[in-house]
Amino acid sequence: MIRYKNIVVTLLLAITTLLNAQQPVTIKVMSMNIKEGGRYANFDTDAFCECIRQYNPDFIAFQEMDYFTSRNGNKDMLTEMGAKLGMFPFFGKAFNYSGGAFGGAILSKYPFFNAQTLSSKPAGATENRVCVYVDVLLPNKRKVRIATTHLDVTADDQIRITSLANFNKLIIADNDPVPTLLIGDFNASPESDTMKYAKIKWQDIGAGTGNTISSTNPTARIDYVMGFPKTWVKKSYDIVAYPNLSDHCFIVATLEHP
Repeated sequence: MIRYKNIVVTLLLAITTLLNAQQPVTIKVMSMNIKEGGRYANFDTDAFCECIRQYNPDFIAFQEMDYFTSRNGNKDMLTEMGAKLGMFPFFGKAFNYSGGAFGGAILSKYPFFNAQTLSSKPAGATENRVCVYVDVLLPNKRKVRIATTHLDVTADDQIRITSLANFNKLIIADNDPVPTLLIGDFNASPESDTMKYAKIKWQDIGAGTGNTISSTNPTARIDYVMGFPKTWVKKSYDIVAYPNLSDHCFIVATLEHP
């Protein structure tokens, strides 16, 4: 009888261990540089939502988002899109612009428990740049961090590298390797010093997938999905062109982290 009870206890412990085993993170993300706040689409949120619905992402990382500017008709386009898509919005201001603000933004299918805007304007930079991120607890109880950035367009790699160094200090930590994605327009080619530096810490998940600009004739790759730690698995990674919405191609990627 005692032996039977021991077997039962062992089986119950094994089942409990299996049930409590860490489930992988599997998410779909989009990267969208919407060009001057959506000017190509005449700031029409329905046009962007129609595009997004085709892919049903968990997270959308926006660059060049306007917020209540005279240019976009004094609209909060991000919140409008969030309401139409049933997603949670977070906007991070890079600088004041046209009576409102200009910066980066994220839409999340899941509520986030933390959201931050990190700023960087190194010596020689003409504009302040930001890294916007949200922390989410997924339905399987795994935590994930989604960040977006739009690095300086200057020819000076050191400015972009300094901004990346500043952001790295605050969004990733080797002793707390939360699965993190840094998504956006790095304004740098894969062979640049900027991306060589980025890849010290980050995994270039979309390596070899193709160019992202322009949307009518892509001849350069400057938009990326980068992962930390470097153990992300690419399930799919597509570069899609919508010339009526932006001069950048968008990225749609399904990714897994063990």
